[in-house]
Amino acid sequence: MSSKLPQGYGYWEDITFLTGDGVDKPLGVYNGNGVVSVSRNTSSHIKYQDIVSMYSRMYPSSVKNAVWVAAHDTFPDLAELSFSPDGTNYVPVMLWLANAVGTPSPTILGRPVIFTEKVTALGTKGDLSFVDFSEYLIGDRQMMQLESSQDYLFASDKTAFRLVSRVDGRPWVQSAITPHNNSSNTLSPYVTLAT
Repeated sequence: MSSKLPQGYGYWEDITFLTGDGVDKPLGVYNGNGVVSVSRNTSSHIKYQDIVSMYSRMYPSSVKNAVWVAAHDTFPDLAELSFSPDGTNYVPVMLWLANAVGTPSPTILGRPVIFTEKVTALGTKGDLSFVDFSEYLIGDRQMMQLESSQDYLFASDKTAFRLVSRVDGRPWVQSAITPHNNSSNTLSPYVTLAT
């Protein structure tokens, strides 16, 4: 219990830091007012133009910290993405297999890709995001405590467990950023692909 309950709590924290609605839980990256949502080029799929559009909406000083967060079922689309710089030869967009040895470390446009089941499924808003997590605030006011009591449910021969933690989170950037050159394309450290 002392190892599994904290793992489960960490799983819950990951989900709420990404998709929480802010009601009795952290406000997730995807639900903050600073998120920029990029229109999808093809319904229910991810295309090269989607990647380019998302990258172009990332706040420039956040690019060096940003990671791609992708639903696990986006892998086939991302693994097959390619473009042709010269019109004849195709280059893969996601580099993920340097050689046939070891665990692949996928990247897109030089930034790491994190595959997870904690975001929405392929074809829905948030199945692919480009996020600078250094621009997300986490307030951890109390270290997680796990307690048990055999007295509480003594009459039914059960042990009660209680997990206590005081944590909150929210995106630091509260609205999309208008660039200094007054471009109509706002920027953000949190960019998602729309439905």
